[in-house]
Amino acid sequence: MLRSLLVFSLTVSVLVFPPVIRAADEADDEVEQAIARGAEFLLKEQGADGTWPECPRGHGQPMGPTALATYALIESGVSPKDPRIEKALELLARDTGEHRTYILAMRISAFGAAWKKGDGRWAPALRRDASRLIRATPDGSYWYDCGEPDGYGNVSAKGKKKAKVHLTGKGFDNSNTNYGVFGVWVANRMIGEVPRQYWRHIMDHWKRTQVSDGGWGYKGASQKPGSTAGMVAAGVASMFVGFDNLRAKDFIRCGVNLGTDSDYRSIQSGLDWLDKHFDDTLGAGKKLLGHSDMYYYLYNVERVGLASGYKYFGTSDWYKMGRQWLLSQQGRDGSWSGKWPPNGVISTSFALLFLIRGRQPVLFNKLEFSGDWNNRPRDCAYLTDWMTRQAFERDVTWQIVNLRVPVEDWHDAPIVYLSGAKAPSFSDEDLDKLRTYVWQGGTILSATECDGHAFDQAIRELYKKLFPDYKLEPCAQDHDLYSIQFKLGGRPKFEIVSNGVRPLAIHTSADLPRAWQLQRTSTDRLSFQAAANVYMYASGMRFRHRGVKTWPALAGGGGTKLARLKHAGNFDPEPLAYERFSRLMAKGETPVEVVGPLAISELAASGAKLATLTGTGELALTAAQQEQLRMFVETGGVLLIDAAGGDRAFDRSARTLLRRMFGSSALQRLEAGHEVYAGIDKIRYRHRTEIRLTGANGRTGHLRGVTVAGRLAVIYSQEDLTAGLVGYPSYTCDGYAPQTALAIMENIVERCGR
Repeated sequence: MLRSLLVFSLTVSVLVFPPVIRAADEADDEVEQAIARGAEFLLKEQGADGTWPECPRGHGQPMGPTALATYALIESGVSPKDPRIEKALELLARDTGEHRTYILAMRISAFGAAWKKGDGRWAPALRRDASRLIRATPDGSYWYDCGEPDGYGNVSAKGKKKAKVHLTGKGFDNSNTNYGVFGVWVANRMIGEVPRQYWRHIMDHWKRTQVSDGGWGYKGASQKPGSTAGMVAAGVASMFVGFDNLRAKDFIRCGVNLGTDSDYRSIQSGLDWLDKHFDDTLGAGKKLLGHSDMYYYLYNVERVGLASGYKYFGTSDWYKMGRQWLLSQQGRDGSWSGKWPPNGVISTSFALLFLIRGRQPVLFNKLEFSGDWNNRPRDCAYLTDWMTRQAFERDVTWQIVNLRVPVEDWHDAPIVYLSGAKAPSFSDEDLDKLRTYVWQGGTILSATECDGHAFDQAIRELYKKLFPDYKLEPCAQDHDLYSIQFKLGGRPKFEIVSNGVRPLAIHTSADLPRAWQLQRTSTDRLSFQAAANVYMYASGMRFRHRGVKTWPALAGGGGTKLARLKHAGNFDPEPLAYERFSRLMAKGETPVEVVGPLAISELAASGAKLATLTGTGELALTAAQQEQLRMFVETGGVLLIDAAGGDRAFDRSARTLLRRMFGSSALQRLEAGHEVYAGIDKIRYRHRTEIRLTGANGRTGHLRGVTVAGRLAVIYSQEDLTAGLVGYPSYTCDGYAPQTALAIMENIVERCGR
């Protein structure tokens, strides 16, 4: 089986989060615009009294749409202190003796979203509503009416007449049960006061009502129409919530067989159902929805995707498929119209929640491989939940990827995470995918579990195969990895494979996943902080939305010929930099044909108009090589040299060589108006470079050049260009930001193509 903020043009207050990568990705730009338009629609639909109109078929849920719309708007980035949202929250917080499951769950969601954004004024109301939901179910099920059982099948609601409660086997339904569980889960994340027995009841209910095909229906296991997509997604999401709150400590040791665990077997059966039927739900037929509609279904799909970590159901990327459908369905007024009126408020809210929560930044890809890759099945779930609340103060997530899909699909996250106790097994094709992922800008994180010597040794051998030119070396105690965000005091022991520009792989023999799985956020906080530091170090302290495309599709060849050159040092630290550049250039008017790496002696015969020389460490060229380069530029060629990663040793030696080749005063700075900067509104640098270049120096380019026969023949950059062409954010790289590096290279190629 295959598994795998919004700033908008409204006059609303928005919260500022840590920076998100704004990659040139049309689909993500469309999502951002769709969210903005949807949020604007909801705000226009709000009444003067702060509410949204009731759904006519809402089973007497007058404040339900108001709670849902408020929740969706806060998640969209509208501040909970915006007067319109604040007015809605004040109404929702009133103690009216509310006893309806849907309203209580959505109110809790709105209060929780506000709390998460720094507004804790609604905590008492959240606790009150959560308490009602918890006390309302003696067996893990819910119905529309959610009063408190008095032990006789009746319910009491403050200020309300007693009404008959519908218990399991009589009038419960799995849709209301889904809402009830979700409301309690939100409250538990905020206050953590839910009895353990509650979660046992929840698990038992969903196991008891599971249909023989592995799914769930609206009612019990024996009732028609049987399993429907909306209820299957609700069931899997609810069971993951229960599992997370009951079973964390059952995975202290390695080698636990999930296949023999009755709780997880039920979850797996639900996931298998989605694997088998997902294409039928979002494909041409859009079948199997049951009583639900697509918007409620997608709201549940997003919950399953985030809870399980799986990127795929069957062969389908659930976020990509849902995103495409929603973008195709949005109306001109920004709304989505579904099964439930009024005026698209409910369906628009569900659509926004899918798009917003579904595109949460993915920090880690947990790799499914041949071996004991899943000893701690919820390690990343608990880790990213802690990071959301304690490290980054924004919603972040994780996902599971596998070796059967294209490596380009892994780039939702900047890190691929491997863990285990036994030696993993990788084919040559697997190794190629891991290597390609790294050279396309990713980093591997590996952690040895349960003192697994076999895994530890195998990983060391793996890195030798993947990166034969670079060694796995221990980090000194003053390494940035130990202080970039949290002060770790040199623990745990990390080792790094680096190409001189950035980390290619980070390894630890410490069993960090054990602490994550056991949720030891107090007694072993360092293990969580260490993971946060790893992410910040590898990602350049940036976040990337799920689904943002970082690697362009292969395009046709031809165009200006560019030769990559070899030298005796580390001449190729980023092997795919110019491949990505050529793919991007193929979409424009100046395509590029990249050849090499070539020996400098082969340059004259290559037919190239532009040659590039880069590297880290000392640049040493023989007298013959210097002469060959001089002849190349004197006969019309252009030579571009940059210090990869801004490497200082390369910079010093390259300048010395250029003075020797062309004269001591030949290398001159290219002024701001030079054509190499044409069309670039603002020169942007990496974070490290911005700190080094203060004031006016940080607003202009720093390229230098050598003029030969009145023509710019040599371009030199002490700031990195090469890594910028790969397109990844970086903490360690000293150079131009990727978008500026690309623009500079485009201008250089245009010069050569004339």
